[in-house]
Amino acid sequence: MRNESVAILDIRSYEIVFFLGSKGVNDTFVFYGSHTERYEGFSTAGFFDEDSFRRAVVAAVTSVRQNYEGVIGEIYVSVPAPFVSVQTKGHTISFPKKRKISAQDIDALFESGQSELLAAGEVIRRSAMYFTLGDNRKYFTADDLYGVPTTLLKGALCYYFASENFVSVVSSVIKDLGFNTPKFLPSTLAQALYLLPPKRREGYAFLLDVGFLTTSVSVIYGNGIVREKSFDCGLGTILVSLMQELDIDYTLAEEVLLSANVSGGSVPKELEWTSENGEYSFPVWKINEIVKCSLDVLCENVENFFAVYYREKAASALAVNPISITGEGIGGIAGAAEHLSRRLNRLTETVAPDLPYYDKPAFSSRMALLNMALSDQKKRGWFYRIFNNFGGKKK
Repeated sequence: MRNESVAILDIRSYEIVFFLGSKGVNDTFVFYGSHTERYEGFSTAGFFDEDSFRRAVVAAVTSVRQNYEGVIGEIYVSVPAPFVSVQTKGHTISFPKKRKISAQDIDALFESGQSELLAAGEVIRRSAMYFTLGDNRKYFTADDLYGVPTTLLKGALCYYFASENFVSVVSSVIKDLGFNTPKFLPSTLAQALYLLPPKRREGYAFLLDVGFLTTSVSVIYGNGIVREKSFDCGLGTILVSLMQELDIDYTLAEEVLLSANVSGGSVPKELEWTSENGEYSFPVWKINEIVKCSLDVLCENVENFFAVYYREKAASALAVNPISITGEGIGGIAGAAEHLSRRLNRLTETVAPDLPYYDKPAFSSRMALLNMALSDQKKRGWFYRIFNNFGGKKK
């Protein structure tokens, strides 16, 4: 592909986006084609309709391919959190005598640790929360280790397993389109590394990815995910609540939600919302209550997650670290982040790509995936591999 572009298939819980992009100037991106298709979606139990998903992928890829003059070589595919199982492991390897750490030693550490894991699915990525050389100093990137002499290499390692069914379904449709087996990228890890600054991740950081049908909460440390949980709640469930409570259709529910704002306090009982055609009107307080109740369900899931896994640490420094919120679900509801903050009694922040036009939470996933794919492509270059295999150390 021209200008070292990559092809990305971003799979969200209600739509897929296929696009081509490359690196631009000043950490921006250049795009050569994009197409979005909706489909039946998925829940934490899997795809609702695999045939619907296949048709959406074929339509999106075919549309971009027909309008692209270059050759698409390989495709990177996002793996949403409900299809990913994260396994963590502390592992150590030692050497007979001091040696300068190289990329081969890092690979050996990961391979040795993985051999001791028992988990279903296919390993699609490995990362580390941090490394140490036996001196208790934490190194958050492998680049910091290259060329450092040591007899001991330790790592707090993370392994990302994609469900076998997901890999099978996606690989099948990609191959039917004439491509090789796709390269899989864990979506929430890509977003964590792209959206959250490295310094933030040197302590516990939290990412809440609010989608259309599913939401995931992730605990990040360094360059790894410590723990992750998905649940069936998102923008779509709020729309369903509006449809049921107000007895309206989907299109009108979208119009109602677009004008809703749950950031403030109480509103006058007599204040009415009126549809664009003037045919429908509802009390604003009632709309806000429906939206808030649906958001409270999301909050309860997040609270349960912290109660189960971090109950003893709730009053420690973990509790003061903000929850970073992103995804198309959070961007579609005015005041949602503020409501979540009040309900969870925690600091929250909305995070999105720092890019013109794409500076919205709805674009977080695709920009993060493009960033990760381009980084992977760079690391596969001959100069990068040779430099690090010989224990090079960047200045």
